[in-house]
Amino acid sequence: MKQARNQLRVVRAPVRVLIVDDHALFAEALMLTLGIDERIDVVGHAAAGAEAVTLTRTLRPDVVLMDLHMPGMDGIQATKAVRRVSPRVRVVMVTASASPQCRQWAREAGAVRYVTKDTPARDLLDTVVEVAAGAPSLFSPSPGRETATLGRTA
Repeated sequence: MKQARNQLRVVRAPVRVLIVDDHALFAEALMLTLGIDERIDVVGHAAAGAEAVTLTRTLRPDVVLMDLHMPGMDGIQATKAVRRVSPRVRVVMVTASASPQCRQWAREAGAVRYVTKDTPARDLLDTVVEVAAGAPSLFSPSPGRETATLGRTA
């Protein structure tokens, strides 16, 4: 009996992810990329900030991958609103912008990571799993630093 207990693996539920991006092609590519990783379950897609808030409330994702620039409610406003309706959700900003000012706004809004859209897929997959497990926020003052440290913990 003791030997059987030692052989048991801890099985964790997949990380529930909501993708928020107004560009359909990018959002669909992201869904396909995340969908091949058994550690991740894409539970939904929102094309706008207000929709992200509603879906966060109903779908209860662990992680929200949030685009920065969207019409109407942008990613900064949406991150604040998502964190209000679900304080435990971890928001990762996924954007083309490497602007230090945008990074600052994302951090202040409650995002835990800031990832540029040129990040390798493997690094993004690992980031989703890491932040869902409670990894600390990785923000630095210099652009590109977060991308360089994704998938690695200090």
